[in-house]
Amino acid sequence: MQYFCLENEREGTCYHEFYRGQWDEIDFWNPNSLLLHDDIIEGTKLYKAFGAALPTYDYFGETKVTSKDWCLIREYTKAHLGENAQEALNEIEHWVNDVFAKEGLFTILGI
Repeated sequence: MQYFCLENEREGTCYHEFYRGQWDEIDFWNPNSLLLHDDIIEGTKLYKAFGAALPTYDYFGETKVTSKDWCLIREYTKAHLGENAQEALNEIEHWVNDVFAKEGLFTILGI
């Protein structure tokens, strides 16, 4: 993957974790999570899409994302952000769809 990585590819702790389902408030760096480095979220400006679509988005905390939220994130990204932001979201589309089908939501754990 170009934008996201898996836990076993992580270097350091400056990542936003995309956790399958609702976070259990215990585990970090779950092997089933996808990780987005802070430099990438800043460089692509994806934090703007998350903030616009999710009024409760917490860059440093926990944010639940439903399929409706994901659609709003995608719409904002397409309308306001560049190609790299769209490519980053495209990269995890299969993972996101699988999560929604099985867990109904995912949780973004901020840095």
